[in-house]
Amino acid sequence: MIPPHHSKIAFTTLGCRVNQYDTQALKERLEEAFFQPVPFNERADVYVINTCTVTAAADAEGRLLVRRAKALNPDSFVVVTGCLATDKPREVASLPGVDLVVSNHEKSYLLNKILQAKPDLNADGSIREGTNDSTGSPWGGGISRFDGHQRATVKVQDGCNFGCSFCLIPRVRGEMVSRPLADILAEGRRLADRGVKELVLAGIQLSSYGRDWGLKPSEPRLAPVIEKLLELPGIRRVRLSSYAVADFEDALLPLWKSEQGLCPHLHLPLQSGDEGILKAMRRPYTLDRYQQALEKARQAAPHLGLTGDILAGFPGETENAFQNTLNAIRDMDYIDFHPFPYSDRPDTPGEGMTPKVDSKVLHDRMERLKILKTQCLEKAAHKALGKEVRVITERYDHKNFAGLTDQGLRVVFPKTQENLGMETRLRVTGFGEGAAIGEEF
Repeated sequence: MIPPHHSKIAFTTLGCRVNQYDTQALKERLEEAFFQPVPFNERADVYVINTCTVTAAADAEGRLLVRRAKALNPDSFVVVTGCLATDKPREVASLPGVDLVVSNHEKSYLLNKILQAKPDLNADGSIREGTNDSTGSPWGGGISRFDGHQRATVKVQDGCNFGCSFCLIPRVRGEMVSRPLADILAEGRRLADRGVKELVLAGIQLSSYGRDWGLKPSEPRLAPVIEKLLELPGIRRVRLSSYAVADFEDALLPLWKSEQGLCPHLHLPLQSGDEGILKAMRRPYTLDRYQQALEKARQAAPHLGLTGDILAGFPGETENAFQNTLNAIRDMDYIDFHPFPYSDRPDTPGEGMTPKVDSKVLHDRMERLKILKTQCLEKAAHKALGKEVRVITERYDHKNFAGLTDQGLRVVFPKTQENLGMETRLRVTGFGEGAAIGEEF
């Protein structure tokens, strides 16, 4: 029961799975301090905006959310945290309506910072200073559920050491750090106890898990974690979030081969299929090395589903270079990918690179990528036609459920009974708008 002194607090998140995890951890800590969470589109006393700064569009959306919060309640206390707040704290603090800016490195102290800045939220003194704040770890005290999702993200790593020329994430997330096994397993148990069937392991530089402890790329690092998680009662599947060619862990291959519950789905960001552009991007791999890693994975799991990220319009990207990317997507048989338009990130090497791709050309390339994305999805659905697949049931719309297959293909199917979060067997029957169509057995 919520005590009478509670204040309403609303959260919203932009960006990656790691950011979504961070928001969930923050929400649970604030609930423990007797704040009452409400949806972001409702009137609240406090709004927390967890921002992203991967693209200029993400920056703009973060600013828009500040205005939206103040429109919902002009007297509200607006907190901006996350990657944009870390990279541009002064600029964010100067935005009309922003009351508090909290960097990524200070997220775990969010409660104290709110109460220090607005003590009247704790007018009766019932929340002691330091209550429920974590010790400043990047895990924020952990989570016990994952609101709005049937598959729960488990953050096992943070930070990045790569230094790609288009990206500022290393400076807003810091150096890479790995989460201890015991901490991960404790969280997995909590989630399983709440009925979660699938865990999605996430990190900023996931493939490098354990490297900060001195472990070599050739040594098992993430594989032992996955094996232990799959032993937890109730956990049916573990899936890797965005993974990288650099520090590729061969110990994962037997887990895919044995079908023990590690989904044969590899989200392996490519960014560009042109060697020259990859070099200019300072990606930690060549196209050949990417293909070798993919081949190893497919030898272990012939039906492995490949998804990834593509960055269009990097400075110097010619039409020929872009065609190389389109060809690479087709040749490597992606089932899906996320296309992003390049935008200069402040104080990155890419900002000073020329020639810039004309905005009209960039728009055209994004449209062509979206067409190819649909073609890849349709091809994957056609290959799966008539086959039995398993999914963890999620909401899709008022008429349908949906779920991801082991290989990462989204299947939409008519609602029949309330089986959210349960493992469901489907038969793929066709292709619709951006997803396969299925029916329950």
